[in-house]
Amino acid sequence: MSQSFGGRLRYERERRQIPLKSIAESTKIGVPLLEGLERDDVSRWPSGIFRKSFVRSYAEAIGLDADAVVREFVERYPDPLQDLTSTQETTTPQSSRPLSLKLTIAWSGSVNDSIGRLADWRIVRLLTDWRGSPRSRDLESKI
Repeated sequence: MSQSFGGRLRYERERRQIPLKSIAESTKIGVPLLEGLERDDVSRWPSGIFRKSFVRSYAEAIGLDADAVVREFVERYPDPLQDLTSTQETTTPQSSRPLSLKLTIAWSGSVNDSIGRLADWRIVRLLTDWRGSPRSRDLESKI
């Protein structure tokens, strides 16, 4: 009967008589996350680059081949963030416009300030559109 991924890691750590707390202190990874890894519960693990680097640090701390452990970890527990990103890339239709902008709005200040900034932006946008039209050149010449 083969052991699970986390079970093998725990076996190797205990065989070398390395306390989990000392790994947590040297790697700066919380004990609950390391316990979860040894139980094959990575639901609370971070996504992205931290995911692999934590596993690499743990493998190095117990003296295993870090590359092989990380490779197996990624095969068994794919990064949910990476799966989500690749799904969005394949399902998002391309814009028919030549230039597409993504706008992220960060909330700062009061509601009145935000509404004021939005109103200023709309006014500038309307003036820009108005000046760019052929009819606006006729109106500007009269002003």
